[in-house]
Amino acid sequence: MPTAKYFKQVPPFPSGLPLAPLQKLSLKKLQDADEQESASLFRAAREWGFCLIDLQSSAQGESLLQLAEKMFDLTTKTFALDYDELLRHAYNPPHDLTGYKRKGVLKTDDGKVDCMELYTVNQDDIVGNKPARSNAEPIEANRATIKQFIEQSHGVVDVVALQLERQLGLQPGAISSLSPLHEASDTSIRLLHAQPQSAKHREFITLGGHTDIDTITLLFNVVGGMQILPMGEERTGDKWLYVQPAPGHVIINFGDTLVEWTGGLLRTSLHRVVAAPGPQSSVIRRSVAYLQRPRASASMRRLVGGRIPLIQEAEDDWGDVPVDDWAASRVRQIILGQLKPETRGGTARRVQV
Repeated sequence: MPTAKYFKQVPPFPSGLPLAPLQKLSLKKLQDADEQESASLFRAAREWGFCLIDLQSSAQGESLLQLAEKMFDLTTKTFALDYDELLRHAYNPPHDLTGYKRKGVLKTDDGKVDCMELYTVNQDDIVGNKPARSNAEPIEANRATIKQFIEQSHGVVDVVALQLERQLGLQPGAISSLSPLHEASDTSIRLLHAQPQSAKHREFITLGGHTDIDTITLLFNVVGGMQILPMGEERTGDKWLYVQPAPGHVIINFGDTLVEWTGGLLRTSLHRVVAAPGPQSSVIRRSVAYLQRPRASASMRRLVGGRIPLIQEAEDDWGDVPVDDWAASRVRQIILGQLKPETRGGTARRVQV
């Protein structure tokens, strides 16, 4: 999340809410290959598929925090544009998820529709892996800042990946080499924007339950509203647990692709966004996400070695299916209602909350 300066601009997160007991780890300790911190990261990736990482006390982390604040400002400028102007850059699912998504087009868990606006920026466009595309004016005017944010985010994800490789008993680079910065991929930046909701709509679903299809997500936000569903629980309102944002921290979320690569050893957790809790519901909710995807030439073949379980006859084996084909098929199935996202992988042990 951005620094404390941005948290002071909104009402405090209310006390007394059911919270997901996510671990808070230190980027500096992970950079230093601290054994205990590395093991804690692995445990978080197995038990919840989520954790928070403190970016402070690390030069790399502090740089990313400052850039995240600039991305928050960019989010404000982008969604202040006239609606017709935003529609000129509308996305075209499931073939192209880059660009603007208006609210009210995705079904939510309660059978209604979402209240979240999104603007997705493709990494290839910004770093030059592909010819530049036309974006909304604030994004075009801030290409240099977005590129820096991508580079710093990619570097932090590499730190996380290195420690996962270590804990999985894989060779260094076994995971990170599949998502190089300067090779074509569907890695993206997502700007998220939700209007205030009345306090009586605390359980109002802004963005329905889903898992991230990528490998690793970095999520920056200040206002609450994100919830995680514990493994094995029904999708009822009282089972979802809030994630409380923390100044100087970023939320880490492990995605579907990483779960497939590790044979279900790591976890991807169902999560959603509801109206911000308590007094926070009176303010706009902005978030910025970096969603790392593998290079376009990568496959869904399970990683081999270390702790990765061998493929059994009864299991799905994606083999050499290109990761982009697998992802496009999964997105299409979800949009058509043929596939229901759910928490998958990780440790079978139920976590006490």
